[in-house]
Amino acid sequence: MSLEAEFLTALSDFNENNWNGDALTAKAISVMDLTLLEEQASRTEIQALCEKANFSQVAAICIFPHHLSFLNATNPVKVATVINFPGGNSEIQEVFTSLDEVLNQAKIDEIDYVFPYQAYLEGHQQLALSHCLQVYKYCQQQQLTLKVILETGAWPNLESLHLVCAKLIEQGCDFLKTSTGKTGKGATPSAAFAILKAIKESNSNCGFKVSGGIRQPEQAFTYMRMAEWVIGRTLDKSWFRIGASSLLDKLI
Repeated sequence: MSLEAEFLTALSDFNENNWNGDALTAKAISVMDLTLLEEQASRTEIQALCEKANFSQVAAICIFPHHLSFLNATNPVKVATVINFPGGNSEIQEVFTSLDEVLNQAKIDEIDYVFPYQAYLEGHQQLALSHCLQVYKYCQQQQLTLKVILETGAWPNLESLHLVCAKLIEQGCDFLKTSTGKTGKGATPSAAFAILKAIKESNSNCGFKVSGGIRQPEQAFTYMRMAEWVIGRTLDKSWFRIGASSLLDKLI
C-alpha cells in the first residue's frame, strides 16, 4: 500500500479521540511556536509578540536572528530562531558563523534550520545529510534543540519524503518540521503523516513540528489528532509543536 493510500485509509481515525473543544484549544496554545518572520518587523512588534507569548504561555517564540537584540533579558517562554533560511542553500561555514553570531546576541533555546533539500533533490544526498549532521552536532554541544525544516512542498512524493526523514532520524535530529512558510506550498496532512510515520517506525524520541499555512483552529486540531494517533503518545510540547503567526488570535 502506498503512503498516500495508507494516509487516506487512516484519515477517518484521526478524529476519534475524547478531547473536547476547550481541551484542544488549550493544548494547541501550549504547543505553539508563536512566529514572526517578517524581515522589517520593528522592535515594538517583536516586544508585543513576546508579551502575547508570555501571557498565553505558548511553547516558544520564533523570530529572525537580527531581531534577537529586541528581546528583553528574560523570557519565560523558549526562544527559537531560523538558520539557513529560507532556501537551505548556505555553505556549512556560513551556517556555523550565523550560529556563533546568534549565540552571542541572546539566550537561544532552539534552532529552526532549513535542510539543504534542494541539494538533496538534485542528487547531492550525502552532502545535504552531512550538512545537517554537522549542524546537529553543533547544537548538541551548545545544548540547543534542533528542528530540521524539510520544505515538504518541494518533495516529489510521500515516499521520498518518508525516506529522507528516516535518514535524518537515524543520523540525529530533535524535531522534523514541515515547512518554512515562505514557499507556495506549506504543510499538508499527507506530508505530516509521512513524517510522523517515519518517526513512529524509528522508535526514536524525535519530535514533529507542523508549520506553513496553519491559520485556522480546525487545521491545528487535525494535525494534533493525527500526531497523537500515529505516534501513540499524549501530545506535549517536548515532542510536538505548531508554528503559526496568526493562529493564536483565533484561539484566545
